[in-house]
Amino acid sequence: MRNKSATAYAHNDADTAVASFGSTQLIVLIYDRVLDHLRIAKFSMENGGDGIEAFNKAHDLIQQGLLACLDHERGAGIAENLNLVYEWSLREILAARLDRNIERLDQVMGVLADLREAWSQMSSRDEESNAAIEVTKSLN
Repeated sequence: MRNKSATAYAHNDADTAVASFGSTQLIVLIYDRVLDHLRIAKFSMENGGDGIEAFNKAHDLIQQGLLACLDHERGAGIAENLNLVYEWSLREILAARLDRNIERLDQVMGVLADLREAWSQMSSRDEESNAAIEVTKSLN
């Protein structure tokens, strides 16, 4: 019974943490999961496996997470550029899986890791801005 309670608490805690994230933090989280799944797929390929489940999860996160959240109206050129990078990533992941080409996979992971870092920096700035706004509100 205790184990069930701990598991339920862990899931509730995770749900609460995600619900309190800002949009840039959620994007960073998606990048983290994509990169995790690509690392698992790479490890599987290096050890003779196909990594299909990990590849599929990474593909779904890019398509349903990163591509789906692009705001082409507000983001204009940036959204279009990210769209091109994400589409390229999807093609390269598929090609890397079919060709069993780890170097191709490494290239995708490098590009996505760089984008993840940029989003992480934006998320930090957003948090600082929000904290400053809260301090200002409390002073008024």
